[in-house]
Amino acid sequence: MHFVNWKFVFRVIGLTLMLESLFMFVTAGVSFYMQETIGIFTLSGIITLSAGLVLFFLSDYKTKFKIIEKKESCFGVTFAWISFSIFGALPFLLSGTTTSFTDAVFESASGITTTGASVLTDIEYLPKSILFWRSFIQWLGGLGIIVFSLALFPLLGGGAALLFDAEASGLTHDKFRPRVTQMAKRLWLIYLSFTAILIALLIAGEMNVFDAVCHAFSTISTGGFSTKEINIIYWNSAYIETVTCVFMFIGATNFALIYFLFKGKFKRFFKDEELRWFVAIILGVSLILAGCLQLDNKTNSLIDTSRIAVFQVVSIITGTGFPANVDSWSPVYWVPFMFMMVTCGCAGSTSGGMKVIRVVVLIKNTLYEFKRLIHPRAIIPVRINGEALSFNTVQRLLAFAFLYVLIILVSWGILVFSGMSFMEALTAALSSLGNTGLGFGENGPSGSFVTIPTFAKWYMAFLMIVGRVEIFAVLILFIPAFWKN
Repeated sequence: MHFVNWKFVFRVIGLTLMLESLFMFVTAGVSFYMQETIGIFTLSGIITLSAGLVLFFLSDYKTKFKIIEKKESCFGVTFAWISFSIFGALPFLLSGTTTSFTDAVFESASGITTTGASVLTDIEYLPKSILFWRSFIQWLGGLGIIVFSLALFPLLGGGAALLFDAEASGLTHDKFRPRVTQMAKRLWLIYLSFTAILIALLIAGEMNVFDAVCHAFSTISTGGFSTKEINIIYWNSAYIETVTCVFMFIGATNFALIYFLFKGKFKRFFKDEELRWFVAIILGVSLILAGCLQLDNKTNSLIDTSRIAVFQVVSIITGTGFPANVDSWSPVYWVPFMFMMVTCGCAGSTSGGMKVIRVVVLIKNTLYEFKRLIHPRAIIPVRINGEALSFNTVQRLLAFAFLYVLIILVSWGILVFSGMSFMEALTAALSSLGNTGLGFGENGPSGSFVTIPTFAKWYMAFLMIVGRVEIFAVLILFIPAFWKN
């Protein structure tokens, strides 16, 4: 058995909880400004800070870790997200917003993983500090809490790159490993800048400052929590929907590409193959959806129908989950919805799902396999942006895709046996693993997940975390070979 450096794991979790306590104290300040009691978030912050300090000092905080292996990074990332979800549940529980610890953890996990599935009802009657906290933790989870920690604390030594890998896995981020801390800072600066711009644009529309801040947090993070029961539909504004649509798209775009765009490397941005596929999928599905909606309801103008279609497509494929009034739509529309819930946005973005780049590689590899059968001696590599992917990269991607589909199917069965209906269980599995937040039936846009069985809530919360760290970092802990030298 390989010895795990638990001191490093404790340091990662401790730093995460210390950061979370800081965010709780910030929310306590919001409570004070809103003339609400600050005790709930102050107490939550004290409890979380205490736990974080204990773990930090147990980590022998003066030690600089130079050699950290995969085991430590997987443990650190997995338990950092679990710990953040558990302690993030304290405000919901202490305020009485949720009636049980299960519901509180579900809401917290859904927020920090940017899933957006909720067990809360009567949203508009909740304390504004709670509404702020829901959106705030989505914003924090958008780029990743480990990436945020790396940006602020140079205390993780040689484990920084491995932690970045474990949390932000994909095909494009590894080029930043030599300067992972600097890259984390730059990514968060870009993220913060877009958030500020979005807040200003929403205020320029029909939103007040509070609603604008909360919706900016949940939009750029592709989270989907709202301060209104009926979500964005409340404003019925083409301007707000357009602005939100643009920033949902930005949130689901590879932030490394956006970084290159800011550096003036326009060619690299606009010629990125994943981005072109992403745009093509959005346009193609939007066109089909608009046509079908127009045929179903000829009373709406084509412009209004197109607006609804584009907004809903972008909302779903980015994993944000801001709903149009889809409860009244035919179940046939859920076929493209479920495809988009699996695909979601780009690698290196705030969205979940398999990511467009993996779908593209799968399609290319499948088509090339026919050529390989016809020309068995030919070497036909899969190319992305003109560069051939290694055999190991393609194999790892195929394994990811197989595991992703397998988890959905197994989870579908588990949720059905837990008491959910056939269709509700399928969309819940897709929504949780893909971090999209959309449900069907009683769990749809006009409902919530409050009525699902307790076991289903815990299992969905687990799936949210598995999906957020992209499967391998969590599930590898259950593989016996992982523990051998």
